[in-house]
Amino acid sequence: MRFLIVVSRMSAAALLAAVGIGLLASLGTRFGLWNWHFGLLRLFPWCLYIGVLALALALIWALTAFFSNNGSGARFGAVALIGSLVLVSPLAYDKAYDWQDPPIHDVSTDTEHAPEFVALLADRAGAENGPDYDGPKKVYFLGKWQTVSALQHKYYGYLRPIALITPPERLFRRAVAAAYGMGWRIVSIVPDAGRIEATDTSLFFGFTDDIVIRVRPAGMGARLDIRSKSRELQNDRGDNAHRIRAFAKLLASSG
Repeated sequence: MRFLIVVSRMSAAALLAAVGIGLLASLGTRFGLWNWHFGLLRLFPWCLYIGVLALALALIWALTAFFSNNGSGARFGAVALIGSLVLVSPLAYDKAYDWQDPPIHDVSTDTEHAPEFVALLADRAGAENGPDYDGPKKVYFLGKWQTVSALQHKYYGYLRPIALITPPERLFRRAVAAAYGMGWRIVSIVPDAGRIEATDTSLFFGFTDDIVIRVRPAGMGARLDIRSKSRELQNDRGDNAHRIRAFAKLLASSG
């Protein structure tokens, strides 16, 4: 049936176009062809729109093929159906539940006296988000104004300082090894101040988050605090908190 062949090829073409636009938007932003406002907010949504079109066409092909008992265009139709589902599902899920993520981008295990950036100040000079800790700042979320630190404690309550009965020098060495193990770009290591600074850049779009780790003597041992802050995005979708949790797990496993 010619209709099935045409629809299957149209769905496959739409899928290729969606993937191409997604890659163009993300890699173009990462390599500086345009800023992230254009790449993420204006160009990338077309990846979702055309992906939905590909899925709709693929579903039309699948239903028509099923009820007519005709497998014409199966090679293109099946690939388009599976590929568009893989492409659209996570994007649609993120879009649907975006409102549930607190609009914060600066998290710290110490919300009273957060570690401060020193070596990274120069790198953050042109960042949209300033280097100062946002904890006391109020943001509007779910119908009321709340501080960033309060939202962090509510949604990422698992973030806690790491206190161990071990010499600070040993904990610092373990922290350095864990930071390298995370694959971060290490910017500064200052043993005398117990401070490590690093950056983590996403593969797609090239968004950069900055990390500062502070190790201090505490009682009979040492305490480690870590802070992670985005340079561009106002809502990190939990990435900074998840990064700190991953670091804490890696550090714990190195003991």
